Amino acid sequence: MRRPAVVILSGIRWDFLWQRHQILATRFARAGYPTVFVETTGLSNPRMNPATVRKISARILHSGDRRPGVEPGLSVYAPLVAPPGSGVFRWANRRLFVPRVVRDLKKIRGPNPVIVAYPPTRTTLALISGLEPRLLYYDCSDDYENFPGVPPDIAATERDLFQRADIVSCTSPPLLEKARSLRPDAFMSGPGVDYERFAVLQGDPPDEAPTVGYFGHLDEARTDFNALRKISGSGFRVRIVGGLGRVPRRFLETPGLDYRGEVPYEKLPAALAGVRAFVLPYRSNDLTRSISPAKTYECLATGKPVVAAPLPALAALGDHIYPARGAGEFVEILRNLDEIETDEKVRARISLARQNSWDSRFREIEDAICRRL
Repeated sequence: MRRPAVVILSGIRWDFLWQRHQILATRFARAGYPTVFVETTGLSNPRMNPATVRKISARILHSGDRRPGVEPGLSVYAPLVAPPGSGVFRWANRRLFVPRVVRDLKKIRGPNPVIVAYPPTRTTLALISGLEPRLLYYDCSDDYENFPGVPPDIAATERDLFQRADIVSCTSPPLLEKARSLRPDAFMSGPGVDYERFAVLQGDPPDEAPTVGYFGHLDEARTDFNALRKISGSGFRVRIVGGLGRVPRRFLETPGLDYRGEVPYEKLPAALAGVRAFVLPYRSNDLTRSISPAKTYECLATGKPVVAAPLPALAALGDHIYPARGAGEFVEILRNLDEIETDEKVRARISLARQNSWDSRFREIEDAICRRL
């Protein structure tokens, strides 16, 4: 069967920390679907500061660029659009920017693609209408209503996307519960793992100084910085690999903190070598209630202990992670790992990660698409 073109309307940049959007794009291309990854068209109005101005300038300079991805048949496209919030920006998108992006994408991959949609904004809906997809798949991966600074009509635009989509999947049980009020046919498609990439850390000898690791994006809206400070102040070295959003002032100067910055996805396991355990210190709020951390099975694939905030999406993994309700419990569990860890627990974590590979996750998604084509 000649596979149709796929357009991923992503919510992140290609060079952002490797996430579901990029992983699915590479899997589609690897399976023979001509694929274009459209970098984020925005979710909220940006806070203006020198760093934001530099990013906007670079975006304008490279808008419309098409560059190859990491797989044959995969292109990355940088759209020039205005933020989706205010009326004047929406007017500019509708009259100027979106028509240009649609023309560019049709030149790259032709008409009537399969569209995989992420941020449910007016911009996304306009691109969908212009591209006239043969199939629309909404991969609901966040509770967008609770993001700071989103357009006031985000709930309405998401309802529109739910209703227009041919296929709907969700990455966490709370998102699935929400979706099924509109789409009873929505299905669960949680995070996965490139198993072989992270399995190289199985049996990795720990550093001499007791070190715990966190990799991902740090931001005040989601991250429990108090827990990270408490851990680093309790005799542990905390190694952090990833990007920074809004973080508390002078946080990176915390004693015992080893911040390594962002690293390419293929170098991530090497950056985590020597870590004794992983921590997932999320805050408890409306935004994190629906999060299913993309790194969950990546941590489990290493076989190392995982201490995590009790997110609803992790409730079913209680036999494979250590839930910690607050900074004090994080420290207590980490201090007692030598007594509570067993070889059986290590094997169970590894086995669960194997069962949740991205290969198996992608097959489920591809099957759902093929049944509708």
